[in-house]
Amino acid sequence: MTSIATPMVEDRHDALVEKLADGEISTLLMVLVQLTGDMALLDHYAPMLSRPGEFDHKIPDAEARALFERLAAVLLDPDHVPPRLDRDQLHRMMNAFCREEVSERYLPMLFEDLGFETAAVPLSQASAPVRRRAEDFTVLIVGAGASGICAGIKLGEAGIRYKIIERNEDVGGVWHENTYPDCGVDSANHLYCYSFALNHNWSRYYVRQQELKNYLKDCATRFGVMDNIALGHEVVSLRFDEKDHLWHCTIRAPDGTQRTETANAVISSVGQLNQPAIPNLPGLENFAGEKVHTAHWNHDFDFAGKRIAMVGTGASGIQAGPPLAKVAKHFTIFQRSAPWIIPRHNYANLVSENVKWILANVPHYAQWYRFLLFWAYGDGVHDALIRDPEWQGGKASISERSESIRKVWTAYIDEVMADRPDLRAKVTPDYAPFGKRSLRDNGWYDMLRRDNVELVTEGIERVEPDAIVDKTGTRHPVDAIVFATGFQASRMLFPMEVTGASGTSLRDLWGDDDPRAYLGVCVPGFPNLFLTYGPNTNLAHGGSIIFQAECQVHYITACIEMLLERGAEAMECTQEAHDAYNEQLDAALARMVWTHEGVTNWYRNKSGRITTNSPWRLIEYWEMTRQPDPNAFILLGEQPK
Repeated sequence: MTSIATPMVEDRHDALVEKLADGEISTLLMVLVQLTGDMALLDHYAPMLSRPGEFDHKIPDAEARALFERLAAVLLDPDHVPPRLDRDQLHRMMNAFCREEVSERYLPMLFEDLGFETAAVPLSQASAPVRRRAEDFTVLIVGAGASGICAGIKLGEAGIRYKIIERNEDVGGVWHENTYPDCGVDSANHLYCYSFALNHNWSRYYVRQQELKNYLKDCATRFGVMDNIALGHEVVSLRFDEKDHLWHCTIRAPDGTQRTETANAVISSVGQLNQPAIPNLPGLENFAGEKVHTAHWNHDFDFAGKRIAMVGTGASGIQAGPPLAKVAKHFTIFQRSAPWIIPRHNYANLVSENVKWILANVPHYAQWYRFLLFWAYGDGVHDALIRDPEWQGGKASISERSESIRKVWTAYIDEVMADRPDLRAKVTPDYAPFGKRSLRDNGWYDMLRRDNVELVTEGIERVEPDAIVDKTGTRHPVDAIVFATGFQASRMLFPMEVTGASGTSLRDLWGDDDPRAYLGVCVPGFPNLFLTYGPNTNLAHGGSIIFQAECQVHYITACIEMLLERGAEAMECTQEAHDAYNEQLDAALARMVWTHEGVTNWYRNKSGRITTNSPWRLIEYWEMTRQPDPNAFILLGEQPK
């Protein structure tokens, strides 16, 4: 094994120690243990660590200095060769890192993520007949957001030809379309990125829209995906032909003309959050001022000095609110229900140059830091989403863990609103934590204190040409209305028309808001149609939707490889597999906080079923999507060997 010290032999020891002191110390501890195999370090330091995400380690300065100095010595030793850790050692490290007993089921994922094991053999190394079949197989990907770009990268690596159709003039998906003030990610960036393209140069721990779009475009360029994208083109309809086992795809060009192309398979990467939802408010059509949804921001309108109303206090509203309040003559916020808004470690912080250097140069640091975020904001809090049937918490909490989180979150609200009991009552949610997506305090509570800001919780009665009237009859004069009201998330794949093998329309099958799919990826009767960010794959409590996308793309690629290896032309999910999965899914969803009393959210359709969210732990979905079950599919057009 090549010495890890080679690129940094000229760094002075003391200077390196100072750089390391800027890093996350529990992550550096894992790196030192991994590089030395010294398990005694865990016994010594682990009791001083806090749980991931709390960032409240109790390590004395002298102890921290000793850790940095030993790690610096290892990194600068040109003769040092790291030991090969076994699974028991890694499991012990994981338990110490998370400050709890972690299931062994995480080991395969962590081994792969840390680079100890490689993924399956790529199709490029398959047999000659399989490679020849791959050369004649084409995939059409709809959408060039994070999922579509990921699909292009992985299909390209597998040697499968593909083309991406993107309706916008540039790539990025939601990170291209959403450009409202202070638009940004509310998931930690070092997790919200591709595992195979970790970015060590994020400017912030939670970046703004443009930087994230630039990252996605850079990945698309670096991996050769841009050469396979038709920008400004839109897929109007998809129709599967049972005779030739091909998808016939009607595509509209920028000039309005339409053409039809064929593909062996289609991957829909249009996402869930692309069709804005605007409430049907009486009188809205008569409003004479500016009307804008956060997803379709009007940069030509000057909000400065205007009386602005904002409808909605979800993720986009929380971000857009503070900058709008700073320029508005008066800012009126219409809130249906209070969101949980909490502080988040590093939310407003820039990433220091030392941390960027550590991420890029210290072996395994980026991967362990990624796992810290995975646990802190994903699987480590998943149990707080599951209802304890014996718990008597009413609407406010669903379990002992839920109640403990509520106390912490409520204490923060009580602290920041101590001198404003009127506002404290309005901004304190009456439902359990995670019933809706928890949001990051970006100055929202400070904004509510401004003299020019009013928070209205009574609901909207009607809209007049120059005002909004609430349900108490109070009239609020406004010049502009900003709708921070989210998307038609349950209306998936709309407005694209998709017709399957039997002539059945996907819209007829799903209705307007009741989509279902096997693993969120495959639908019976629609051979070789694969979905990313499909039904019940959204994450509502944390984690990273890019993690989900990678799971789905891995699974889809494995499906196509299985198809090619079997010499078949198409594969269709069985109704039995689909129904069994959805029965299991619905049973899991029934236990989640999103269906608890008093909780209203956009995750449900009009009949009350959760259509968007995944109830699974991230590790569970990772396991489900490693390899397709041959028994879950019918192969069509299979050729004799």
